[in-house]
Amino acid sequence: MTDAPTVTSPGVGLIARLRAWPALGALVGWTIFLWSSRLRNVLGNDELDDWGVTWRVAVVVVFVVLAVLAATGRAIPVLVWWTVGYWLVRGGGILLDDHDAGFKAIHTALMVVSISAAMWVWRTRTR
Repeated sequence: MTDAPTVTSPGVGLIARLRAWPALGALVGWTIFLWSSRLRNVLGNDELDDWGVTWRVAVVVVFVVLAVLAATGRAIPVLVWWTVGYWLVRGGGILLDDHDAGFKAIHTALMVVSISAAMWVWRTRTR
């Protein structure tokens, strides 16, 4: 198994980086999957006003751009801590808001997977 310094070395291709560092590949893949799904939901929601769509799309763009940058060996800590911070704030808000149990359960699962993947990257990046 290759460790983190090899993953970020110049000349190592994107796919090689993600294969060499499974934690990063998992976080990047999960982030792109989750937030591209979110984009589809936002754009298909006729109940949102222009501001509601705009800020939700902006969040998607931030996550996807950070995932792409992290996959290239840049912004890995930024993606990790943005993920943790976002989910602690937004996930906590969802749990405290007046949502039904199913909505809270789904978003709690998304939060747990996202934070777990981010912490996996953080733990393995210094090995």
